Amino acid sequence: MTAVWPLVLPRTEKFVLLALADNANDEGVCWPSIATLCKKTCTSEREVQRAIAALDKSGQLSRIMRAGTSPVYHIHPRHSDTPVTE
Repeated sequence: MTAVWPLVLPRTEKFVLLALADNANDEGVCWPSIATLCKKTCTSEREVQRAIAALDKSGQLSRIMRAGTSPVYHIHPRHSDTPVTE
């Protein structure tokens, strides 16, 4: 969570990323449901889904889809001026 606080992001994206980080292990991996994220962020399912898509597109997280259950999220928060590295 400490790495997420200084990021400059739209409000919903930051709140969702903080909720994901709150669920993540030390490697930045978590798998909360959309319902859980909605409860934590007090936002709608659609807003959470949009925020996750935007965070994925901007490189703040990646997700691995799993059939019949929630995706696995890998959080790698970065500042907009930090280059993406593998």
